Amino acid sequence: MEVETPSNVRRHQDGPDQSSPNVENLPKIPNRDKIVELMKDSRKRFLLELEFVELLASPLYLERLAKLKYFSDPRFIRYLEYLNYWRKPQYIKFISYPYCLYFLELLQKKEFRDKLVDPQYVALLYHQQYLHWRHHKHLRMRELEFERQKEVGVPD
Repeated sequence: MEVETPSNVRRHQDGPDQSSPNVENLPKIPNRDKIVELMKDSRKRFLLELEFVELLASPLYLERLAKLKYFSDPRFIRYLEYLNYWRKPQYIKFISYPYCLYFLELLQKKEFRDKLVDPQYVALLYHQQYLHWRHHKHLRMRELEFERQKEVGVPD
């Protein structure tokens, strides 16, 4: 049985092979030529895009992008739209930090992108994310226990 890896994943119709942005139109950034070369190789491109999408899980990284005015570049906004293919089941299984998909969804909204320049807003996001990570498992286990007791008929 063959294990599915990034190199043998079939691309979805709205995945990287069909609607990928033109790498030649990347903005002028440091190491641009190196990035363009990497993106031409599909396996490396897959890993590069995966790494970038996972970076979106960090509110501090989002703040940095906002302060560098990436969110005012229409090409970058189109690139964020393009990255939504990571929500597809054949891609989502490679994601290690699911918060990145939540933030990717929020980044589609201009209001959210505009708020990312506010350090207090970013601190709030960071704190809320920490609280979720800290308490989610415990709260979820309590929910499951409550549901189990409800099915068995144990009174509260």
